[in-house]
Amino acid sequence: MQPFMKTILLSLVLLLAATLPTRAEKAWVALSPIPYGFVVPQDIALHLSTGPLTGSWAEYVQAAGARASVAVFYQPETGDKTILFTAYYFPADKWDAAQKPDEPPPFGQPVFRDNGRVLSVAGPHDTIFDPETPDGKNVITASGLLQDPANFQPVE
Repeated sequence: MQPFMKTILLSLVLLLAATLPTRAEKAWVALSPIPYGFVVPQDIALHLSTGPLTGSWAEYVQAAGARASVAVFYQPETGDKTILFTAYYFPADKWDAAQKPDEPPPFGQPVFRDNGRVLSVAGPHDTIFDPETPDGKNVITASGLLQDPANFQPVE
């Protein structure tokens, strides 16, 4: 290939790369009273809010030894907010004691275990919204992010 053609081709590749969208801006959603935050794209974070667990389930979580728990809600474009996931923060020994060999984990899947503590999340197990809608796509993306410990950052 001639040097002139290489230069044109390289210029076109660089021009195309410059027009590609950059990575979505990330936002940090506090999971207080759990000392961690959930890192998600900004456009999804705008739909998220948190609140305490309530009722008999909250009592059960506390009795099981959780140090903290929080519900994370998703507000769709139209309609009522719904729980996207719940997060739990346990001493590792209490987490281990709550696990039953022939039952699903009562407090979701562990995201990580560190310094004698376990951070776990539960939900969603199915699509909450039509997967072809913006809300459905947001929930699918957020659900995928729940599986990666890198998306949970400690409070500094």
